[in-house]
Amino acid sequence: MNTINLRSVCTLFITTLFTTFIIIGCSNPANSNGDDHHSHPEGAVLQMNGEEIIRIEEGEIVSGNSSLEIENGDETPLITIYFLDHDGETFHPEEDHFSLNWDQIDTSVAVIEQHEEDGKWSFHLVGQSPGETEVRFRLWHEDENHSDFDTPPIPVTVN
Repeated sequence: MNTINLRSVCTLFITTLFTTFIIIGCSNPANSNGDDHHSHPEGAVLQMNGEEIIRIEEGEIVSGNSSLEIENGDETPLITIYFLDHDGETFHPEEDHFSLNWDQIDTSVAVIEQHEEDGKWSFHLVGQSPGETEVRFRLWHEDENHSDFDTPPIPVTVN
């Protein structure tokens, strides 16, 4: 009987130890593929002509302009959005299943045009008529049909 109990205890111990190593190994960040920060940006930066025009951290516009402005009938130079990781470094997700989406814009005031040659993280703002609206940019996860990051609404003024 002692042999049976000892065997059961050893089996239980080995099973527990094996399960513990599996759990620890799978949750160890050093073993991850390094893509986790791409799915979960902590901020964003909009640049035009290589200059930062808006920086967003912790859901707030913290520097740069407080709005996007354009003249009626004009098109802005190319604007590119970069996402900020935990360390404040800019990046673009490299995976194909991410794209840039936007919403909350009154298209009678302004529209966003995204030309294929500009790349999927760049766009132009085009003034349609004088007025004010706002736009929210979204890091869209196409495979799962949801946003992994949303900017706060950014005011848009067409003069």
